[in-house]
Amino acid sequence: MRASLLLIAAVASARIALAQHDVPPHAAGHAHTPALGTVVFPNSGNASAQEPFIRGVAFLHSFEYRRAGDAFEEARRADPAFALAYWMGALTNSSMLWQIEDLPGARAVLAKLGPTPAARLARARTTRERMFGAAVEAYFADVPRAQRIRAYADSLCRLAQMDTTDNEAAAFAAHALLLMTQVADGDAQRDSLVREGIALAQRVVATNPKHPGATHYLIHLYDSPSMAAQGLAAARAYDMLAPDAEHALHMPSHIYLQLGLWDDVVKSNERAWAASRAVAAPDWHALSWLQYGYLQQGRVDAARGLIDTARTLSGDAPAGYVDARIVLSRLEFQYAAETGRWGEIPVSRPRYATAEATSDRDRVFRTIETYWLAVDAAQRNDTSALASAAALWRALADSLRANERYLPGRAAIALQLDAFVARARGDRAGYLASLNAAADNERAMPPFVGPPERLLSLELLAKELLADGRPADAARAYEDVLRKCPNRTQAVLGLAKAWALRPR
Repeated sequence: MRASLLLIAAVASARIALAQHDVPPHAAGHAHTPALGTVVFPNSGNASAQEPFIRGVAFLHSFEYRRAGDAFEEARRADPAFALAYWMGALTNSSMLWQIEDLPGARAVLAKLGPTPAARLARARTTRERMFGAAVEAYFADVPRAQRIRAYADSLCRLAQMDTTDNEAAAFAAHALLLMTQVADGDAQRDSLVREGIALAQRVVATNPKHPGATHYLIHLYDSPSMAAQGLAAARAYDMLAPDAEHALHMPSHIYLQLGLWDDVVKSNERAWAASRAVAAPDWHALSWLQYGYLQQGRVDAARGLIDTARTLSGDAPAGYVDARIVLSRLEFQYAAETGRWGEIPVSRPRYATAEATSDRDRVFRTIETYWLAVDAAQRNDTSALASAAALWRALADSLRANERYLPGRAAIALQLDAFVARARGDRAGYLASLNAAADNERAMPPFVGPPERLLSLELLAKELLADGRPADAARAYEDVLRKCPNRTQAVLGLAKAWALRPR
């Protein structure tokens, strides 16, 4: 049992909480009080609601949605009239950065507070809490997604501007601006939203360096090769401040991967995977990042072993759990793509839980899995399987066209599959033409967030250029890869080979 808390609660004075202080673990009735960073959120809940409410906010900031939902429910039981606990509880049903949202679930939580937005807002005890509530009501309104996100972000940004000392308003506004980047009108607006989000999150960190949300959101906002160095301090901080939030252990690896710090990527995801196993909720996302880190380190046997781990454990996951369904084929593809050992472990067929996709994340995963099957068939010279998988991929990709952000580089993948089909027909000229076009398209793509999950056409092209005796051109292609994927082992080794073959 810990002697003190890292999770600091703002404990009520009368009905409005105005101060923060440490709460011993036994005072909250928990054998183990989770270490989640420092959250100070003055609110109108009664004394009994304070600890679970603050714990819920801290879990929510670290995207631990299930545990956050449980904590907010506990706060509502302690103070059934505490409106803010209902609005925060509704937010635990939306993980839109992961392309998952349970709108009925969110609205069911709101309905427990009152039948309409007006009735619910009337139950807010303070003006500030009413403004938080209005933002959440806008977020779950019955209007198109983009409109909901914009209204949510506008409301929270207004609240953050009204009181520049309100760290929770600024932190939630930074997260809302992250969501806004998904519906931005072009790169210029997206860049502006990123800068605004960074400013708000940094404002929080300046006064509370251990705030889990601001630190977390900075990592997301800096998640690109060109900005990752600015996010390294946030990654190092988040690595330490919320060890009882499994996702917080994984998130620093977003920055480490963008900087090619493979030892740190591995350590981060080993901790996250172990933490998730300890609570019997395997984090397949962290496991796939861990395998990619092993492969970049050249630890091929360790990477292969994770496939056996997934094969053993993923079958016990709930039938509708999308990440569990995809993990085996993801690890098999990633292993073959990074080692070149195609056919050693054929990519598994998808294990769909239902005929219809259950979320945008499910739709994207079905499309990506089909691409993996097509590439696997191409590498094994199975022309029939390649043709059918490539055709299915096009149909699935077309169904996602309205949500382009969910499948970046669609055109590059289509051209790469065209190249494989041409190669299967024995058309080398067609193969190289499509591969060159795919590589050009890849150069214009936004940076990857996480492991590429595809073969890189630039690397395929570089290998062909080396085979054709054009090492200088191959070197340029590898350098283009490294601009998007710093310190990527395949590209580093290929570039070294290209340099060694250049005429002196």
